[in-house]
Amino acid sequence: MAKVRDHLKSAEEFYAVGVKEYEEGSRRGDLLRMREGCEKVFHAYVEASAALVQKRGFPEPDSHGERWEALDKIGERRLIEIGDTAFLYLHQYGYYGGKIRPEVEKSVKDVKESIEYVRKEVAYEP
Repeated sequence: MAKVRDHLKSAEEFYAVGVKEYEEGSRRGDLLRMREGCEKVFHAYVEASAALVQKRGFPEPDSHGERWEALDKIGERRLIEIGDTAFLYLHQYGYYGGKIRPEVEKSVKDVKESIEYVRKEVAYEP
């Protein structure tokens, strides 16, 4: 099992690479690159939320459902909302469906917000 700081570091790395891939793909008209970027940004959310869940004393979630339940128990409504939209627009539509919907841009920004929030909550500086 990864440690809290390892999850947060992974979140930041996945986010940086994902945004870069998404933006490059968008500029080049490369749908595959955009899809890969969407999935990496989604995984950044997964890693960030795992860091917070562990920091608050819960086991690392094994599924999206477990992540939702743990975040609900610790009162993190905003992180649940970000996760729900990231799952839908980045993971399902963007990556698996190959459909880049207008909501992708907002979801990418929201994932960044979630990483910054978790960093403050776990008091971790890279």
